[in-house]
Amino acid sequence: MIFKEFVGRAWIAAILACAAAAAGAQTGNELRFAGDLAVVAKEARARRMPIMIAFTQADCKYCHAAKRDYLIPMQNSADLRDKVIIREVDVDSSATLRDFEGRTITQSEFSKRYQVKRVPTVIVVDDIGKPLASPIVGLMAADFYSLYLQQAIEEGLYSLRSARRQD
Repeated sequence: MIFKEFVGRAWIAAILACAAAAAGAQTGNELRFAGDLAVVAKEARARRMPIMIAFTQADCKYCHAAKRDYLIPMQNSADLRDKVIIREVDVDSSATLRDFEGRTITQSEFSKRYQVKRVPTVIVVDDIGKPLASPIVGLMAADFYSLYLQQAIEEGLYSLRSARRQD
C-alpha cells in the first residue's frame, strides 16, 4: 500500500513538473507584451535599467524574424537580465495597456505616441517613456541588427547612469 501511494505521488509530481516545464518553455519562446508599463516602469526604476519596446505587427514576417532571431533570445539571456527590460506592443492592436502614467490606452494609440510608421521598430526608453537612444526602424542587415540593439541598450544604460550622477 505504501509503495502504491509513493508511486502515485511520484506520478503526480512528474506530471506537474512536465506541465511547469511546458509553461516555462512557452513563455520563453514569446516576447512579453507591454500590459502594464506603469508596473514595468517601477521595476526599471528600482533596477536602474532602461526599457526596450519592440513595436511589431501580427502579420509582419520581419517582425517575426526580429523576435525569433534577436529579441526573444535577448529577453532570455542571463547576460541582459540586469541591463534591459523588453516588452512588445502590436501597432495594430485594439487591446489595451496601461501607459507609463497608468492611463489605459490601446496598443495602436500607444504606437502613435512614438510615431511608429514601420515595423519592427525598437525604442529604448526610461521609466517615464522618454527615448534614450535613436529608434531602430526595420530589420536592418542581419549581420549588424544584434549590434544595433546592443548599442541602443548601452546608450540607454549610459543615459540613465549619467542622469543619476547629475541628480
